Amino acid sequence: MAKSPYEILGVSPKASQDEIKNAYRSHAKKLHPDLNPGNKTAEHQFKEINAAYETVGTAEERGKYDRGETDAASSAQAQSRAQEQARQYYSQTQGSSGGRYSSAFGGGDDDLFESLFGGRGGRSRPSTPPDDLFSLEIEFSDAVLGAEREITLPNQKKLRITIPVGIESGKKLKFAGQGTQGGDLLIEIKVKPSPFFHRHGNQIEIEVPISLSEAILGAEIKVPTLSGSILMKVPPGVSSGQKLKAAGRGVPAHGHHGAGDQIVVLKIVMPSTVDAEFKDAVSAWAKREAYDPRTSGAFAKGGS
Repeated sequence: MAKSPYEILGVSPKASQDEIKNAYRSHAKKLHPDLNPGNKTAEHQFKEINAAYETVGTAEERGKYDRGETDAASSAQAQSRAQEQARQYYSQTQGSSGGRYSSAFGGGDDDLFESLFGGRGGRSRPSTPPDDLFSLEIEFSDAVLGAEREITLPNQKKLRITIPVGIESGKKLKFAGQGTQGGDLLIEIKVKPSPFFHRHGNQIEIEVPISLSEAILGAEIKVPTLSGSILMKVPPGVSSGQKLKAAGRGVPAHGHHGAGDQIVVLKIVMPSTVDAEFKDAVSAWAKREAYDPRTSGAFAKGGS
């Protein structure tokens, strides 16, 4: 007499669905053909436990079996086809990645059986190749201006990618079908901070030091931008923190965004040493000019 599905799975007819599921997974891990190459007995037993699980793996199918509406043989053929398709897919992924279950399917043993046999009632479903996610660190200037880069994937395949203008950290680039197992390749961008430039939306900001004489008398100074240095005029009498604008020198126009500006924040830097002549000149000027920046403007109002 043929064994019942319960006997094949090694559980009682009164076993819970979880007990049946756990028994099935335990047997499948041991008997999978790719772990037992050339072992016809293991392959036969593997088909048996799949057919058994197809028959009693869900409450609905189990009810039909218990009522005599189905038997193990009626589902064996369909499950055998699903098992063979899954075995072929596993073999392909195993061959390309060289990994075990977690490498092939991106998860643990549970993910393996969810992928191979559907996880609910043992019904097969089409397997979708997993996507690959990698991180790519790029320079601040490349993120703002855009760039072309050649990267090498873990399988040693080289891929030339375009970094779009204005991309920000955390954004992902998608390359359909370029994953190591036939899925999509997702590249998460990480932008290295710049020691000089800071980004605020489409604006670029930089702090530029100027001398005391330049602040008092005004000057024309060279200011770095991401696309090269430019000359800017500093008006006479500026203070530290005062801002100048270089129109169109921020993030270039992209998509629906127009070109941003570069904001230049001036910072007056005193000389490291001051001679007596300079001190005398400043003292004489201070005696002539009753200038106190703390007695006017918002600072004075806040302190009253």
